[in-house]
This record gives sequence, structure tokens and C-alpha cells, in this order.
Amino acid sequence: MKATQPVPGLTRVPTWPRLVAELHGDNTGTLTVNGAGRACAAESVAALRTGLIARAVSYAVQLRRPVRLDVTEAAAGYQLAVRPEGYVQLIDAEGIIPAADGLSVDEGRCRHCRRLQPVTSTTCIQCHIEEPLRVEVVPQGEPIDAPPIPVDAPTELPADVDEVVHLAEGSPTPARAMRTAPALDDDEEAKRVRRTVTPVLHLAFTTQPSVTAPGSVVVGREPIAKDGQHALTVVSPGRQLSRTHAAIEIDQDGRVIVTDLNAPNGVELLTTPPRWLTPGEPTVVPIGAKLLLGDVECVVTLA
Repeated sequence: MKATQPVPGLTRVPTWPRLVAELHGDNTGTLTVNGAGRACAAESVAALRTGLIARAVSYAVQLRRPVRLDVTEAAAGYQLAVRPEGYVQLIDAEGIIPAADGLSVDEGRCRHCRRLQPVTSTTCIQCHIEEPLRVEVVPQGEPIDAPPIPVDAPTELPADVDEVVHLAEGSPTPARAMRTAPALDDDEEAKRVRRTVTPVLHLAFTTQPSVTAPGSVVVGREPIAKDGQHALTVVSPGRQLSRTHAAIEIDQDGRVIVTDLNAPNGVELLTTPPRWLTPGEPTVVPIGAKLLLGDVECVVTLA
């Protein structure tokens, strides 16, 4: 077996601009950008989420980097990083996201013709309406073009703040230090809210329907769970999946941890190039990672 290599491409997401989304139970919400708020509404909570992500994408495109979107929903909160390409990732407790390898772009239906399209669409590919996924409630007469980022500071970040910090491969500390960072008055409250969220795994297999599972599972043909894990039986047509093959869990910082439980056929992380996990060694993998477990492929995301 090959030794597992550190997963490169870690990025620190700046806290500016400040995007805050609040979702209510009646398919309405509020999007606040640097203190400027606007009411939002959609036909469903799912459509509302997609529309808010589409708006965050428009800001990410303006800045040409990931932006942070703090979401409050049903008395819980979570922090997302939205990339200009339309990828969405959970931000860990240190403000870090992994590479977007294996992720797919979120999609939603046009508010006019109902055509399904990516959150990066600025014009509907079928009816050509502008901002097809917009959920902001725009007063009559107000333009619907994507608004510029409301600022109380220059669009360019100060010279003493690194806009995006990449971590050196295998290094536990930033390759370029954040010399200063905007202080948030509610930072401690944000951390408290983050701790109240219980992440849930979403596992998509090539041999059976997708599964939503608690944050700590052990997978295999006839897995034996222990230490609070949940056993998840997976179909293996070629019986290359071991009885108890691998453990997949979410740690307290929202990271996905995968452990090869000494399976003869191992666990391969299907990146470019692919990497074998070291047996018995918990390994952090990106959200959206694709794993090869014997003759079964599994894509790991969060529900």
C-alpha cells in the first residue's frame, strides 16, 4: 500500500465581506451584506437556500475568491464558503476549507420558466430572464441587476491583510500568516452557534441508493460498529468490500475523517493523483471526496 499524502489546497476564507442569511419557517428570510439587509422569499426552503447561494456566488465572482456565508436556520447556525465556480463547502473552526476536488455545483429552477440550472447562471439558459435564481424581494422600480458589495471599507483589502491564505502542503500552520484580521463583535456567539449544529453524513454509493447517516459510521458488507458508531451495510457485487472496511465520521470541527480498518483491498482517495489511505490511520479528506472501497465508490458530503 502507498502511504497517504497530505491533501493539498487548503484555503483560509476571509471574514469580509460579511454575508449573513436568516431562513424562517415560512419560506422567507433575510440576506444581510455588510449591514445592508434585504428580504427574501421563495416557493420552498430548498429554493430559498439555492437562491441565497446564487447571490453569494455573484459576490464571489466580483471578488474572484471564496466568500463566507453565515446561515441561521431553525435555531441552528453553520458557516459556508461559496466559491466563484459555484462550489459550496462547510468552513471549519479555523476558517479553512479544503480543495474543491470532487464537488458538484448546486442547481436550482428558474423563477420564471422552471428550467434547472447552476447557481452560477446570470441569465436563464431557456427563457433568458436575468438572475433566474434570485430570491430577494425587489421593490417595484428598483433594478434587478446583481448589487455591488455594500462596503464601509475599500473593495481592495488593506495591504496588511492577506485576502486568501493557502496552507503549505502538510503544514499545520498558514504558509502566509494573517497579520491582521477584521474583528467580529459576535465571533464568540458564532462559535457557540457552530457548536450547536450536529452534522449529518450523506454517502452516495455506486452499488445502492444514497444514504443519510449520523456523523460516525462504519461501512462494510457486514460491519461491526463500536464506540458509538453506526453500522452501514453496503452492497459489494465482487465481494471486494471487507465485512468491516472503513470508518467515516465528522469531527468536532466539521471535518470528514476516514479510517481504513485494515481492509485487504484498502481505501483509495480518488484525487489527481489518487492516494491510498494508511491502514488504521484517521485521515482528513475534503467534503465531497470520492473514495474507492474495494469495488464500491462512495462520495462523502454533508446533509
